[in-house]
Amino acid sequence: MNDNRNRTPSISPAAVVVAAIFLLVSVIGINWFTSFVPVVLPPQASAESKSVDELFYVLVIIGGIVFFLIQGMLLISVIFFRAKSGDQSDGPNFHGNALLEIVWTIIPAGVVVFLAVLSFNVWMQNTEPKATVNLIDGDEVKINVSGARYAWTHTYQTGRIDPNGAQIVINSGDKLHTYIGQNIELELRTQDVIHSYWVPAMRVKQDLLPGNPATGGRPTDIRFTPVRVEGETYPASYPIVCAELCGDGHGRMTGEVIVYADESQFLQQFYEPAIYAIMNPPADPVLRGEILIQEYICNSCHILDSLGWTSRTGPSLNGIADRAGERVPGQSAEEYIVQSVWNSQAFVVPGYTEQMAAFGPDQPDANAMSAEQLYAITAFLCTQGEQTDCDIENQTVAIPAAINTAFGLDVDITFGQGDGAESDSSEAPDED
Repeated sequence: MNDNRNRTPSISPAAVVVAAIFLLVSVIGINWFTSFVPVVLPPQASAESKSVDELFYVLVIIGGIVFFLIQGMLLISVIFFRAKSGDQSDGPNFHGNALLEIVWTIIPAGVVVFLAVLSFNVWMQNTEPKATVNLIDGDEVKINVSGARYAWTHTYQTGRIDPNGAQIVINSGDKLHTYIGQNIELELRTQDVIHSYWVPAMRVKQDLLPGNPATGGRPTDIRFTPVRVEGETYPASYPIVCAELCGDGHGRMTGEVIVYADESQFLQQFYEPAIYAIMNPPADPVLRGEILIQEYICNSCHILDSLGWTSRTGPSLNGIADRAGERVPGQSAEEYIVQSVWNSQAFVVPGYTEQMAAFGPDQPDANAMSAEQLYAITAFLCTQGEQTDCDIENQTVAIPAAINTAFGLDVDITFGQGDGAESDSSEAPDED
């Protein structure tokens, strides 16, 4: 057997040529790949998205260089240093190369430190508090996001006061409304498990962490500033998704960011009409209840054909009025419905688990529901059936009595407008 201890491999000119060609092809390939990246990524719809994408390009380039370098060295080694046909001798025995080991330790370490510093700088830049946030019509408002299995709820604390002296809070459900150039700052809370608020087009993502249920969980925040996207038509819509597995309805936990061209369009098409609707609700409790129930997260778990709800996590609300009087012995249909909304643990429909969020006047943010709102929602649900068990003819008496029996609260069936009084007759906002 031949002694190969002192044999060292030699690099032929052909190997050098192949390595050079491979390096050239790698550079061209990486350049082509980075030019293709914007096609597969969502539009850059926020100021933060630009710096995030620049960081992504750096990661792709460095990762591509490392990948092609390693694969190229493997390919060259396999081709030029393979055992020759009929060669049964031992391969050369190497004891290491100190200089080479120092180089391949320093370079990766330097790359990692460089990427860590660059990433931290981008993170600090994108999360830094802005001078003015949530500016609407000259005032800064607070925008809250509540996450619960399986829906997002956005609320705007406007600072304006309704005729009853309460602050007007706009509940926009799973839609966040903003405009180009508005510095957005959201306070996020979860009602149950960990969720993750992700807006791909804005390149922002933030976890919602459980905490004290009485305060709606531990608050976290997220910041971004929408920018104009070339060729986009406004108002533009961008998806919100949950990026943390939260249960069997995780895939349905979606929403939208609606971006308006400017503040004027935002005020005209969303903000002022929303305030007007709150100040001038329908006098009919059924119509009022139909509007109110859509401000809560009921659609995330229930089926209700009349409103287009299709979720199956909770029991269907189709025909709820036809069976409400038979669910719990001794309870009227109205008592069952008000209990189901405010105290969902009082009765769990067979075949389902108790996952429904708690509602009521003492609940924080998106789940706050007054006795008057409960009255209107119950009036609406009492119409969801063909042979309703509810006392439709006397609902102004039957539903308040049910709320008083269940929770000991009196209900103002005039909604603060006085006996038979119509709601505020101020003119509606211009819809042009």
